[in-house]
Amino acid sequence: MNTRKLAAYDTSPARIAALVRCYSHGMTKHRPPRILVADDDPVSLQFLVTALGELGCAATGVASGKAALAACAQTTLDLLLLDRRMPDLGGATLLRELRRSGCSAPAIATSAELDAPTRAQLAAAGYVDAATKPIGVEQLAALLGSRLPQWFKPQPNSTADAPTGTFTSAAQSALLEDDAALASVGGDRQTLQALRGLFSQELETMSPRIATLPADELGEWLHRLRASCRYCGTTRLLEAAERLECELRRSRGAARDELLTAVSATVATLQDG
Repeated sequence: MNTRKLAAYDTSPARIAALVRCYSHGMTKHRPPRILVADDDPVSLQFLVTALGELGCAATGVASGKAALAACAQTTLDLLLLDRRMPDLGGATLLRELRRSGCSAPAIATSAELDAPTRAQLAAAGYVDAATKPIGVEQLAALLGSRLPQWFKPQPNSTADAPTGTFTSAAQSALLEDDAALASVGGDRQTLQALRGLFSQELETMSPRIATLPADELGEWLHRLRASCRYCGTTRLLEAAERLECELRRSRGAARDELLTAVSATVATLQDG
């Protein structure tokens, strides 16, 4: 499996051309919708850009908020898919900077987790919608249909081939869950295998660094990791990432409480003196 093609975010590899073969769609005589995807998780970014391309859109992918600002300055866009949490800019801050730069395209926030308060905050910041990753092909098509009037909603193709064959061995089943992962990528096994190859490369790169990462940096990576885990169906890794992220949050909370107690005690001591 050659995953190098997947690293080119502005292309649609032939291997993933079958990603949306279960859909048929038409376009108006106008140009295809131009969509910017900003996400620092490489698996999420690759999947979204490739799927959008196969759905008839001109999709551009960037891996940071600053790169999103640069991309918006170079072309007129019809829709923005912006990751809520990126190391430099994300969420409300990124959208505010995009609006200041003159970009008026409607924006949809993406995130590995979206609770009601977060959705409300994003709406208040100007996002027209928010979607939890992994975003499946059907959900992506629904977002396009609701936000882009020049794009024709896809219709199910009843003659689509059904997935066949065994994908994981018994030994792999404890680590990988195929059904949910296949659903998130439109049922295409080659797509899933290619994304898993890309994910494997990222994990190999990060593995030597995990033990020494500062807590803040580790927390940000865990957040991105969970989105990739859901796309790739790496259940055991997802559970381990969630547990570690919870531990980091509890540690930060305890440290904050300790700081507040020390501040109160120091203030009281200073005032007594």
